[in-house]
Amino acid sequence: MQNPLDELYDRYNRFVPDAEIQKKIEACHQQLIRSLEKPERKLILQIIDGKDMISGFYAKESFACGFWLAWRLLSQLHHYQSDRPPEEFLKENGRFIMREGDAADEA
Repeated sequence: MQNPLDELYDRYNRFVPDAEIQKKIEACHQQLIRSLEKPERKLILQIIDGKDMISGFYAKESFACGFWLAWRLLSQLHHYQSDRPPEEFLKENGRFIMREGDAADEA
């Protein structure tokens, strides 16, 4: 069973690399394969895989930090306006909303 944050990350992470950049990376990769012997190719691919794993880890970590920050902000908002449940501040898609006039009520 996956961690709930991992499930949320997998659901909402829709990063699609730029097609032009992806094409350039693939061309460089093919050029590198043709110019290196097998042991060097293997080493380069291990380096690339390692960098991709680190990048993926930090992307998930950043998502988790953003999620917990949003959760704490929502909790604080609920604390200051305790007469309204936190769900009232969320749209159907889960995004935060503040109704017109709510900001004026705070001032």
